[in-house]
Amino acid sequence: MRRARVAAGMTLLVTCKGNTGPTAGLLRVNLTTPNSGLDGAAVVVLSAPLAPGAVTPGAGLALWGGPVTTATAKVALTGTLSTGTILTLQVDDVNKVSQYTATLQQVAATSGGGFLVRPSLSGYSLAVTR
Repeated sequence: MRRARVAAGMTLLVTCKGNTGPTAGLLRVNLTTPNSGLDGAAVVVLSAPLAPGAVTPGAGLALWGGPVTTATAKVALTGTLSTGTILTLQVDDVNKVSQYTATLQQVAATSGGGFLVRPSLSGYSLAVTR
């Protein structure tokens, strides 16, 4: 009987090894731009399996359109946009990073105290990373 319990325990241990479950944490939305430091606004669409617990703008940026309470949301960012992290997402499982997407819809250059929408997004990209 004792051998059976030990064998069952070892089987359970081997089966569960590596299966740690969800890991809550932060994902980053990173911008690549051919005009680093010259743009002042962007419209981004976020898609996720679940709404993030929180969405925080990158350093020096302001977030408009939040709070994000749905799995798909459109937000705007203003401030000096440079290549790097523009948003941070608090998520329930960072291992699902491939299920999160960010799509750039518009970018505007700063122009005389206002904004001028760029006619093309060529050279721009967003990536969601751990």
